[in-house]
Amino acid sequence: MTCLKQLALIGAGLLASSMSWAVGTAAGTNISNTATASYTLPGGTSTLTKSSTVSLVVLELIDVNVVSGNSSSVSTTAGATNQVLTYTVTNVGNGQEDFVLDVTQLTTDNFDTTNVRVYRDTNGNGVFDSGDTQLTAGSSSIGLLADASATIFVVSDVPGTGTTGDLSQLRLTASSETVDTRGGTPGSSISGAGSGGAPDAVVGNNYTSNATGTLELGTSSANVSINKTIVGTVDPFGGNTLVPGSVVTYNIAVVVTGTVNNLTISDPIPSQMDYVASSLTLDSTALTDSSSDTDAGSFNSSLGTSGTVSVNLGSPSSGSSYTIQLKAEIK
Repeated sequence: MTCLKQLALIGAGLLASSMSWAVGTAAGTNISNTATASYTLPGGTSTLTKSSTVSLVVLELIDVNVVSGNSSSVSTTAGATNQVLTYTVTNVGNGQEDFVLDVTQLTTDNFDTTNVRVYRDTNGNGVFDSGDTQLTAGSSSIGLLADASATIFVVSDVPGTGTTGDLSQLRLTASSETVDTRGGTPGSSISGAGSGGAPDAVVGNNYTSNATGTLELGTSSANVSINKTIVGTVDPFGGNTLVPGSVVTYNIAVVVTGTVNNLTISDPIPSQMDYVASSLTLDSTALTDSSSDTDAGSFNSSLGTSGTVSVNLGSPSSGSSYTIQLKAEIK
């Protein structure tokens, strides 16, 4: 069986919280309280007396939660590569904490996948794509602020043989690096390990958590239909002739039958044309040309002779259809 430990440091600014958790009072919070006594002396004089101030510092409580992002088995086929299982790791403690990620292939399934890799959803779009970063073994564990989440993709390849219905199960485990390196049981304190100014950390009931995702061998009946047409032309004179300077609007219709993963539509711009900046749309919604943001579209000017437009459609369900439009100008 395959077991792969993957580690990475995730900066707080790159983390997207996908759910809300009640983490309680933040670690390091100073809570002060003073009691008072008010009374009236004989003769009617009102008097107020204060106690000494009692202060306490809230310790860090270490807890983590891992859930699978796949509500059911993910359909795959024999020989398929880069098959994706999605997980969410959330710091449900009350302070910043580092967590170590492990991927384990279960022994109760039908087959093992190969080339197992772990990625974090760097661009925050919820789908595995070229914008995501592989977590390399030997680097630091992922760091999460209290109540912050990270989407994790476990990507692997399926063997070339198998029977329809066969399952492969991969378990993602997140464990507190503090507890792993210093030891401790739920309820115990770890001196000097608190975050946010807390002197100590307390081991929670869930300082380690895991979830299992499943790949299931199905049939290879999935299909993607793609049809490209010209739906408009505007020439420099306001007409619709095809001359240098004319802007052509292309329409790409996509229909998905069956279950597919990592669906990306790529359209290289011909060498005789220039892409019209910011003209890309998906189902009439404008997409940016940048590959560093969270929408599905991008334009890479260095790919192909005149650049290439790409739209990442992720893992659409069977029957999904899309309309992509873009413009290019004849040189």
